[in-house]
Amino acid sequence: MIKRIVCVCAIVLLMIGRVSARPAAAGLDVQVKDVRAQAQSVRATIELRDVVPDRFKRVLDDGGPLHLRVQAELWESRPVWDQLVYPAMVHILRFAQQAATRDIAIDDASGTTAYRAIPNPMAIELDLGARGRIVSDGHYYVHVVATVGTVAERDVEDAEDAVFGRAADANSLGSFGRMLFRTAMKIGDYLQSVSAETKSRKIAGAEIIKATP
Repeated sequence: MIKRIVCVCAIVLLMIGRVSARPAAAGLDVQVKDVRAQAQSVRATIELRDVVPDRFKRVLDDGGPLHLRVQAELWESRPVWDQLVYPAMVHILRFAQQAATRDIAIDDASGTTAYRAIPNPMAIELDLGARGRIVSDGHYYVHVVATVGTVAERDVEDAEDAVFGRAADANSLGSFGRMLFRTAMKIGDYLQSVSAETKSRKIAGAEIIKATP
């Protein structure tokens, strides 16, 4: 079982590398609108436009899901080399058209919200990390990569069963492997995708923390 988990993880890492190398495509656009301290955390407001490019609209119309992955990193700008302040924050959303109403259901970690159409622009707020790591005389920027695409959810489930056994029969090690496999697949195994990437302007640490509510 351990050998199978290691093998699968290696394959998934190759998939992630393949996806990250894809160039940005026209249509999807991402911007950093705001970076500020709020209570004890630093929060970024990310704005996305044209989240579903024309090439993917047919997927939703046919009842298939789309997945949007937004990765944000806060960096400190330094003279020699920049320093990553926090580990990357990843936010994943799933879009699907509801058969009865034709509304678009958007699922994420906080729950499900239905819209008549996908908001354009669509704003996402991400807590990047603890406020205490920001110093007033430092300078920072946020790097964001957004990727939207299709994931063969049924194929992911079938692959899990083939590697780890069915969920009902899985032991603790198999369950751990299943969880790791699914998490990695959600991140990396897009059948087709487009990406957009941006960096915010450089922001003084004093500007980030001055307006804490």
